[in-house]
Amino acid sequence: MEKPFVLLADDNEATCTLIMALLRHEFVVDVVHDGAEAIEKLKSRQYSALVLDLLMPVLDGYGVLDFVARERPEMLSHVLVVTASVSPREQGRMKDYPVCRVLTKPFEVEVLQTLVRQCAGIGNEPFFRGPIVSGGVLLLLADLLRRV
Repeated sequence: MEKPFVLLADDNEATCTLIMALLRHEFVVDVVHDGAEAIEKLKSRQYSALVLDLLMPVLDGYGVLDFVARERPEMLSHVLVVTASVSPREQGRMKDYPVCRVLTKPFEVEVLQTLVRQCAGIGNEPFFRGPIVSGGVLLLLADLLRRV
């Protein structure tokens, strides 16, 4: 069975390394580091889910959401926003976009896996089963691995 495609848009290398490691067994993960790159990828491929950070260079996550709402509105229900920015102002802005879910950083890995699966429309159970350390520790490990 062919793996579904997920687009990950985040400018933090450690976060990308962690999320890719968590999802690669079940998904083909394309990674971009700014919103403009995300839009180019969305123009060229159909994705089962979009994992989107809001604070990125060149074009932020809201610019990507504006593009999706305008050009591919059916995709909004497959967007998982993963961000550290959840101020009341940001929460108000997010109400304009009917995304699948919003997950705050740091996150628990099992929750991320479950939400990506839900947003991709393939179920509610996390792919990985077994003992796992917290998301914060995994982010630290991912950052250390990236530097090696």
